[in-house]
Amino acid sequence: MIDIDSYEKPRPGCTMRIFYMYEQDICTIIDIDFGEEKIYIQNKTDDMLHRAFGVVEEPDWEDFEYFLLDRCFPPTRGRMKEELARWGLTSYDPLQIVEKANGRTAEDDLWMQFRYYPRTGE
Repeated sequence: MIDIDSYEKPRPGCTMRIFYMYEQDICTIIDIDFGEEKIYIQNKTDDMLHRAFGVVEEPDWEDFEYFLLDRCFPPTRGRMKEELARWGLTSYDPLQIVEKANGRTAEDDLWMQFRYYPRTGE
């Protein structure tokens, strides 16, 4: 098993890191700067189907938002309030939903691990 805590910390401004995994292998490391709405990725596989953003090497914030939506249940799901309550949520927030589900979907064996960092550097 890979020790994800052994990776160096993300660049200043990034307060979240997502390890996008296939089984126990890291496929993409995603560093997120919420203040600047920027993401930085490191692909760790040549398999485009296992990369978080496929062939896109420099995804933007819109790509990140779409990625999150793709990894959680749709906002049009029936009985939405009950589903959100089951997850302990009060509103539809793709990031929170993905965090609660560890990025797992019924369609594949990909999943995510999250790490949080204090805001540093300005």
